Amino acid sequence: MNRTFLIAIERSGESLGLDLLTRCRAAGIEVQWEGVVGSRLQAAGVRNIADGEVLGVMGLVEVLRHYGSLRRLFRQVRDYLQRERPDAVLLIDHPAFNLRVAREAKRLGIRVLYVVGPQIWAWRQGRIRQIRERIDEIFLLFPFERPLYEQAGVSAQLLPHPLLAQTAAAPSKEEARRKLCLQNAPILALLPGSRRSELQRLAAPMAQAAQLWLQAHPEWQIVVALAREELRPLWRERAGPLAGQIQEVCGQSTELLAAADRVLVASGTATLETALLGRPAVVLYAMQPLTFAVAKRLVRVPHIALPNILLQRKVYPELLQSEITPERVVKELENLPIAEQEQALKPLRGLLQGDDSDSIVAALRRILLGQE
Repeated sequence: MNRTFLIAIERSGESLGLDLLTRCRAAGIEVQWEGVVGSRLQAAGVRNIADGEVLGVMGLVEVLRHYGSLRRLFRQVRDYLQRERPDAVLLIDHPAFNLRVAREAKRLGIRVLYVVGPQIWAWRQGRIRQIRERIDEIFLLFPFERPLYEQAGVSAQLLPHPLLAQTAAAPSKEEARRKLCLQNAPILALLPGSRRSELQRLAAPMAQAAQLWLQAHPEWQIVVALAREELRPLWRERAGPLAGQIQEVCGQSTELLAAADRVLVASGTATLETALLGRPAVVLYAMQPLTFAVAKRLVRVPHIALPNILLQRKVYPELLQSEITPERVVKELENLPIAEQEQALKPLRGLLQGDDSDSIVAALRRILLGQE
């Protein structure tokens, strides 16, 4: 049986990995899966060979701080590839790390499939040369990316975004509230991100903004969605005494968004889930100050939130760095043009449909099985 080595750690990456595993099994593509993966992929049958939690680190300064751990993980992966020589590697996201893995795999003659292209449309366009040299095929999520890769000679497929199916299956507002045992009252949902670094920066201002919101709107409920159980202590530590005013749900962000009336959300994939569910929102983005200063000089896109980038307009307000004060957050929440936002978000689903299943399965056969 052919063997594929998979790297997918964060929630969004695991969702993509699970989707591809499901496609393989439905198409009769029999593969033995091993890799550096999160708990959901392990439960789906992927044998984990190393702890990849450090891949969740984001930002220049943060990466430098964890450089030793990242280097040890790379050595573990490199040694595995040299020792086991799998037929293919499937790399999801984490470009700084995974492009190094791709280089090692190509050196060993291993086929490489990369999923979620590096954001060369935003910064570091020079990476396209590395991608062309190190990977055999790329799977993308956003239609505006494909011309950039194809013009550079990189074979590209467009995946239907996994959030399409996830949000289509979301419960109604009433069902979601019953499932989460929430009262029949307006809900402000807090989504502070799935990375520890995001919680460290956003938990306190989100909790403080929620307190101000409750003072002005005592009939509302405040509920935070935590990506996984191990983040609960960090949330409570950073939110401090205010955590007692905020209900918590874990691993149920879709249900909470379905139940919500307004949303405070960290920039990232969760903004797209919020938008696909049509929820009014304000997007927050905070990084280590030096990292942000560097990124500000390099990044060439006018928006931060994915829905705004896809729709090419600022549908969701974006608050960055020092703009994130409780007073400013509440002001933006109060002034949300709800009907306008809902109307502006409607085209999103059509932009994320992707290629037909046969094209995607054919690409999987080419890379994972070596079949033309």
